[in-house]
Amino acid sequence: MKYVALFFLLMTFSCKSQTNDCSKFRTGTFKYIDSNNLETTIIRTDSTQTEFNNHNDIKIISKVNWISDCEFVLTYKDILNYSNKENIIGEKINVKILESKEQTYLCHVKSSSLDSKIEITKVE
Repeated sequence: MKYVALFFLLMTFSCKSQTNDCSKFRTGTFKYIDSNNLETTIIRTDSTQTEFNNHNDIKIISKVNWISDCEFVLTYKDILNYSNKENIIGEKINVKILESKEQTYLCHVKSSSLDSKIEITKVE
């Protein structure tokens, strides 16, 4: 019995929790499939994110405010080729990276009108 207890104790100390390396997703070019099953491209710098979809020509420009390595807030600054943008400019979207792999990450995206999980792939 004491060997079983010793085994579990050793396993507890030897198991390392999975950590997300979110810093590699801070900047770059990314792609994801949106809710309409269309591919969307993101180009992100430390302070700005531009998101566009070639199928509808809508281009969203947002300010990026990093809260931690795995969490940031997007604030819509401008939306091109969208008629009702006055209602969206200034809206904030909270993004939290939940899991990361080599070239992809799963994030939770939440705003007043959106609450979903999205898998995003880094392409550059």
